[in-house]
Amino acid sequence: MKNLTRYTIAVIAAAVLACGVAASAQDLTAFQVMDRVRDNWQGEAFHGTVTLDVTQGGTTRSYRVEVWSQGEGLGLIRFLAPEADAGSGYLMLDEELWYYAPAAGKAVSLPAMALGDSLFGSGPAIEDLLHGTLSDKYTATMVRDGTDYVLTLTPLPEAPVVYGSLVVRVREDFAPVSIVYNDQRGAVLRTARFSEYVTQDGRVLPTLIEVEETNGDRTVERLVDPEFGIAIPASVFTVENLEAGQ
Repeated sequence: MKNLTRYTIAVIAAAVLACGVAASAQDLTAFQVMDRVRDNWQGEAFHGTVTLDVTQGGTTRSYRVEVWSQGEGLGLIRFLAPEADAGSGYLMLDEELWYYAPAAGKAVSLPAMALGDSLFGSGPAIEDLLHGTLSDKYTATMVRDGTDYVLTLTPLPEAPVVYGSLVVRVREDFAPVSIVYNDQRGAVLRTARFSEYVTQDGRVLPTLIEVEETNGDRTVERLVDPEFGIAIPASVFTVENLEAGQ
């Protein structure tokens, strides 16, 4: 999953808060945009279902997961389909990461670095599905291109990321259009395109994300019934709940 790791940071870098911004977009710096993006994409709490169609070497596998997150430190991913994976999941508790599979019968601890690992061999990482943000691991610049805003994210020297840079294109209404992922030499690794936007509580969100690899592999991610700012019981983010598998 490392070859598709962190594409949601691109979403995070692109989905800027469309309402209630005191300064005009022309007055915002790249880092101010990033701050508003964090509030817009992640919020204080998030819940939703995500469907994923992952195509590798001409073969497509489909998954459905339910996701809960609160702040930047709490998150739960529960597999709903296919049946072979149903009930398994991941739990993030700040610096701790846990994985549970019904066949094992007990949750196991994983290194925190696994948050950036791919779940299916292609597609999003754990932190992507949890709407995690990595903006503090990048420097950012921003320019206008016609009516669009273009952010270029470059990782800090000590940041444990695999990309040389991310180029994020955002419409004038702050909805993301595309993300280009470059390697350390500037060559394109993959491109993500966003569509099927919805507006919820002032947030303009893409509900369809299509990621194309240079080798032809493809991931299609759909966000279903997203909810923001909801009250999530503390019991959701526990190892006991993870092991409940339902």
